[in-house]
Amino acid sequence: MLNKKYFIGCLAIISILSSCKKNEYYDIKGNPTTKFFTNNESAGNAPQNSITYNVVNIPAGTGISNLSTTFPTIVKFPVFATKAVGGDVTINAELDNSLIAAYNTARNTNYVAFPANFLNTSGLAAHILNGSTRSADSITITPDLTLLNTLTDSTYMAPIKLTTVSNPEMGQITENTATQITYIIARVEQRKIKFLAVAADALGTLITPRTAWTTIFNPAPTTVGNIFDGSTTTFNRWVASPVQVDLNMQTTQNVTGIRLHTSTSATYVPTQVDVYLSNDGVNYTLMGSPLKANLTYATYNYILFYKAYPAKYVRLMLYYVTNTNSQNYRITELDVYAN
Repeated sequence: MLNKKYFIGCLAIISILSSCKKNEYYDIKGNPTTKFFTNNESAGNAPQNSITYNVVNIPAGTGISNLSTTFPTIVKFPVFATKAVGGDVTINAELDNSLIAAYNTARNTNYVAFPANFLNTSGLAAHILNGSTRSADSITITPDLTLLNTLTDSTYMAPIKLTTVSNPEMGQITENTATQITYIIARVEQRKIKFLAVAADALGTLITPRTAWTTIFNPAPTTVGNIFDGSTTTFNRWVASPVQVDLNMQTTQNVTGIRLHTSTSATYVPTQVDVYLSNDGVNYTLMGSPLKANLTYATYNYILFYKAYPAKYVRLMLYYVTNTNSQNYRITELDVYAN
């Protein structure tokens, strides 16, 4: 009798231990309910779970024209399940622009909604087939690329949020907002400076004479020369980078570009030039920051605008690579185009 009781007791203990192990298994594996989510690789400092495209617009007459874009004709991304579904299921989504303000507030950003009609969101559904963990098709968005020139802000956002499941027995939308919402992002550059411009691209003519022009340099040059005398053998030279040059043309001009001579070799031209214009010498507008790769070297570098901008003052910030001999931190001639 004792042995029988002992045997029954052992069975009870084994049963309890087995039950504990089963509970521990589910605790480790997490929620056994199938969850539906998206998972997109974000680029750079873009929002988590986002798809980012770049747009370059330029002035064209009195309006704006699109120069280039990485936007495809169709934007699409799949939906995933945490485990294979037991039957065919449709996952629906919606564009929810109300999420933009909350995102900006939480992260101190300045995204805005895309213009009306820019995104066709009639295809916000994906289908996961029986036994699969990835949708057979994708959430699909069609941008109207003819409206790219209406993008006048710098950053746009379209939050696409998973909303419903056609058969709730197959699973639920994830509660994790990081994978519940996909952000379609556009970064827009309003480019004013024409890259790889040559002299023939210049609008207007070089301003002459330059005898009344004055300049302020920061830091002060260690070698002082005349950069308005028409000679490329006289120059100002510095031992530090960057170099700030503030030019006062004395009268307001319709500025269309800059002609800059710094070296007799393309090797030693600045690696970046920030160009600013101002009417009062106090408030400056950044026109652009072309890199060395964006500038054609033809003895001179031509930093040319797509249209004229009225200004009395020009500010240049010249950057040089740190391993360049400081003997080449110099300006020999500075000209301005106007019409």
